[in-house]
Amino acid sequence: MAKQPEQNTDRYYDVFPTTLRGILESHPKDGHSTTYKALGEAVGVRQQTISQYASGQTQPTADVVLRIAQFFDVSVNYLLTGVSSFNKEYSQELGLSETAVEHLKRAKNLYPQVDPDPARVHTIPYLDELLSDDEFYEFLDALYYYVDGLQGAHGMTDEMKEHFKGLDIENYFVWQLQMFVQEFIQKEIKKLGLDIRTE
Repeated sequence: MAKQPEQNTDRYYDVFPTTLRGILESHPKDGHSTTYKALGEAVGVRQQTISQYASGQTQPTADVVLRIAQFFDVSVNYLLTGVSSFNKEYSQELGLSETAVEHLKRAKNLYPQVDPDPARVHTIPYLDELLSDDEFYEFLDALYYYVDGLQGAHGMTDEMKEHFKGLDIENYFVWQLQMFVQEFIQKEIKKLGLDIRTE
């Protein structure tokens, strides 16, 4: 994917370039990535122009937006707002992105014309169980706390780090985070009737 440009960086995170980068990385229907070259050839522009669209440096004309929408089989509205009318209800009600909704649909195998990924299809029962478990939300809340602590440690000045008497505070928070996530995964595996020995 394109790197953030040195100029016009304020447009990099606009809705259209952000949405375009997302669907280039993962096609809404099958999850495959698309190169700038392939999209450029399909819509009749150079791959450098697609790169400029994706970085927010330039904006496509209306007819190019339409051709991009047709190529990805999404609505123009989705390209310009990040939310399609088809998924708007789900996105608004659940607070999920269009991409998240599309991934869930692929996991549920709602696109029979696409060869299903057996591993992904079988994730739905586990995902349902996970999302129905109060402990999962407690885990997410605590995970935010650990990540926030790591970010805080990363932003410390050398003078602030000296107060920890030689402790590598960043690596300490990384270790804490790894242990916390590992413990949660072990609990989930035990719920499936399995056990992992970590000694």
